[in-house]
Amino acid sequence: MSFVYVGNLVGETVSVIDTKVNQLIANIGVQGAPIALIVSPNGEYCYVLIQGVPGNVTVIDTKDHRVIATVQVGIVIFTSFPFTQMMITHDGQWIYVLNNLSSNVTVIDTKDYRVIANLQTNFFSSSIAITPDDQFAYVANIISDHSVNVLAMKANQIISTIGIGEGAVAIKITPDGRYAYICNRSSNHISVVDIKANQVIATVVVGDGPLSLEITADGQYVYLTNIEGATVSVIETNTHQVISTVEVGLNPFNLAITADDCYVYVVNGDGNTVSVIETRTNRVISTIGVGLTPFTLAITADDRYVYVVNINQSTVSVIETKTNQVISTVSVDMFPGALAITP
Repeated sequence: MSFVYVGNLVGETVSVIDTKVNQLIANIGVQGAPIALIVSPNGEYCYVLIQGVPGNVTVIDTKDHRVIATVQVGIVIFTSFPFTQMMITHDGQWIYVLNNLSSNVTVIDTKDYRVIANLQTNFFSSSIAITPDDQFAYVANIISDHSVNVLAMKANQIISTIGIGEGAVAIKITPDGRYAYICNRSSNHISVVDIKANQVIATVVVGDGPLSLEITADGQYVYLTNIEGATVSVIETNTHQVISTVEVGLNPFNLAITADDCYVYVVNGDGNTVSVIETRTNRVISTIGVGLTPFTLAITADDRYVYVVNINQSTVSVIETKTNQVISTVSVDMFPGALAITP
């Protein structure tokens, strides 16, 4: 059995949806506005980043949906875009939190929920990515000096700062750990960083306002949304070149790729729709009406369902991937803006 955890910004709660019946089973009070959620690799805990001065990470036990710990972090605020403001290592040992207003990263040990480091970064970090071997973390800075900070995780030290384009809003690392791809929204291009050398090796021009990106599980392609251009760009990682541009709906905020790499689901914030791209042809094969202002989404591990947060309707749309139809609409608390699914 898996659960969908939904962070409700105004409601100051986390809603829990049972994926077996697609019904709301709990609303958990978290004493603040939840802006990001992640689930431990073993699925036993949900970590909720709470906005505040200072903010905190609230820990929920997924066995009984109960808050078991709260860890104070730095100053963190909601950014109105689905940035990656918190990540957990692949072994589940450490949590990294971007404190965007206090310009540092808090490192939490999940064994005892103790803060083990606060690392100074450049101003207003937007997104973080961790290498598959849990050796390095890459932090993109949206304002400041247009850079990426490289953190050596065992030493908890910043070892390099890499210059990139303007307005870095998202960063992802290829499954083989060779490259980091960064969306530079203000520059309308993607920076490609060679992880071994910590240098930019390519700059890829894409559409207007690249905002979010995902990489296929086989590492061959990068899919990214261009929010001002209402398109999705497809980059081939072997050549670092755009091989296709796909038209989607207005204001594509975010996207997710099925585990089998066959389909890409794109939330169109001003279109109130989800576009489905078939990766074999890079064409839209379905456009699905959802709720008001879909903001972000997640796909179950078995690729059976897509869950879409409708931020201005306080609902979650459940899409069945077999039919690409909404099979359920679940009411949650006010202004849902983030979600995570247990394995």
